[in-house]
Amino acid sequence: MDEVEKLLVIQKEVFAEDYALYEDHDSTPVNETAEKLRENIERFFHYTIWLGNDIIGAIDIRPLDDSRLRLSKLFLGTKFQNKGLGSKLIKLIESEFPLIKDWSLYTPYLNKKNHHFYEKLGYIKIGEVQITEKLQLFKYGKKL
Repeated sequence: MDEVEKLLVIQKEVFAEDYALYEDHDSTPVNETAEKLRENIERFFHYTIWLGNDIIGAIDIRPLDDSRLRLSKLFLGTKFQNKGLGSKLIKLIESEFPLIKDWSLYTPYLNKKNHHFYEKLGYIKIGEVQITEKLQLFKYGKKL
């Protein structure tokens, strides 16, 4: 809980481009409050990512039922992206839940970088959801 303010700074930085593009005021991580983040940390699986003594990102995972998990959020500070850390983190987090064979996540439809990232890790586009007039999400899934 002591990390919430630092996490919010990184989260706002990472998701700012999507927020500017889609203007989704209600569900964007940019507008998440410290109170809401604390609530989510208590309710779901949360991992703060450290490099030495510095917080560089986080992963939030939500259970859908006993055999399915949703990757709700994965973010790394911009200077830590494109270095292979995200791929290592996904593999590590999947190995932390060996009984889970069904993973899913949502990512914005125009975010080609995210599509490529998840697809190279074995995720397959399985659906689309219209959130607002400007924001459509692609749903990805992976069976282990």
